[in-house]
Amino acid sequence: MADNLINDDSNNFEKTMKEYLKQARKRLDNEFSGTREAIKLVATDKMRNFMQTMDKGLNKEEREFLISLITEGMYQSFCYGYGVGKIEGTYRKKVYL
Repeated sequence: MADNLINDDSNNFEKTMKEYLKQARKRLDNEFSGTREAIKLVATDKMRNFMQTMDKGLNKEEREFLISLITEGMYQSFCYGYGVGKIEGTYRKKVYL
């Protein structure tokens, strides 16, 4: 019986988290355009730092790929942070991933 409660809680958490992730991505695409632009600027700066640290030049295609990789990672981090914050606010408990 206790295992069923744990599974139900786990499934509920996953379902809720997925919904909040979708909500965060939608808000990032629409309402948080300033945040989205800031993320792109940070990603460009990180790409330049990478080139300086590695003392390696990258062609335009490689630079754009690295920037998009960093940007998507930052978008994902933003969305998870948004989702975790919403869950913590709803359940009044800390969430540890």
